Amino acid sequence: MAEMFRTGYVGGAVPEAIDWMVEKSEGAQSICVPFAGIGRSIVAMARPDTTIESWDTMHYARCLFDGVFKASEIETNVDGIHYRKGFAYENRPYKHLDDRCAGFIDWVAQEGTPFDKACLGSAMTRSTLMGRMMNWHSNVEQLYARYLRQKEYNKDWLSQPGTLVHHEGDFFAGYEEVHSTAEALGAWAYDLVEIDPPKVVNYSDVYSLHFQRFNDCLTGGKGPKLPKWNRRNAMGLYRKAMQVKAPRIIFMYTSRVLPRVEDVEKMLAQHGTIKERQEFFHSGKTDYGFYLERS
Repeated sequence: MAEMFRTGYVGGAVPEAIDWMVEKSEGAQSICVPFAGIGRSIVAMARPDTTIESWDTMHYARCLFDGVFKASEIETNVDGIHYRKGFAYENRPYKHLDDRCAGFIDWVAQEGTPFDKACLGSAMTRSTLMGRMMNWHSNVEQLYARYLRQKEYNKDWLSQPGTLVHHEGDFFAGYEEVHSTAEALGAWAYDLVEIDPPKVVNYSDVYSLHFQRFNDCLTGGKGPKLPKWNRRNAMGLYRKAMQVKAPRIIFMYTSRVLPRVEDVEKMLAQHGTIKERQEFFHSGKTDYGFYLERS
C-alpha cells in the first residue's frame, strides 16, 4: 500500500484509491495532471523515470512543490511567532480570526519561504472548526504548534523522484499550446493524463466557496481570483480536460456532487474505452475511479 501525503486540506482520499491509481499509471513516463491539488496523486505516481507536468490555481500547491516535493533541503525563515499587519489582519477572512493569529499569518505570508507557507497552509486549515475553512477555532500558540508538526511531517517528503514540472495557474489557459503541438506532430502529448477535477456541491465548487480566502492569506491578497465551477459549466470543463492528447486516462470522481456520476460516465465513454470502473467507500460517500484507453 502506497503511503499517502497528508495535509490539513479540505478533501481526502482512501489508500486503496491511491494504490489503484499507481497501478494504472505503471509504464507511463510522461504524465499530465491538470488539477494538482495538494499533489497527493503526483507524489504517489512519481518514479525516477517519470516526468509529471501539473497545474493548479492555488498558491498553496506552488509552495508544496517548490518548498517540499522538489526541494533537496528545508529552507525556512520562521524561528518563532512574529507578527505583521497585512491582508489577514486588515480583512479577517475567517470568522473569529483574532489579532495574533492574523498577524502571524501575515508575517509568514510576507517573510516565509515556500516551505514555511506550505506548513502554514496545513496549520491554517487545521485551525478552522472541523477543518472546514470557515470559522476560526484556534489561538496563535495552537496555530504555531500545528505549523511545527507539519514542518516535521513535510521534511520526510523532500526530494521526490523523477521530474516535477508545476505551473501556478489555470490549466485551461495553457494546455492548448501543448495540445496543438502534439497534434501537429501526430503524436501523443503525454503517456497518461490523471484528472481529478473540482466537484460542484449544490451550486458551486469548494474552491469558490472557501479557497479564495485561503489563497488571499498566503499571497497577502495579491493572488488572482480563482476560477469558478458551477452546475452549468462543469461538464463542459470536464470535456475540455479530456481533450488532452494521451492514450491512457485516469478520471477520479465522487458521489453526492454535480454533475451526477452517471452523466459523467456517459461523457467519459464518448472520449475513450472505459476499461475499469472502481468504487472506493469512505466518510459516507463513494469515490469513483475510471480508467480509459484510446487509440
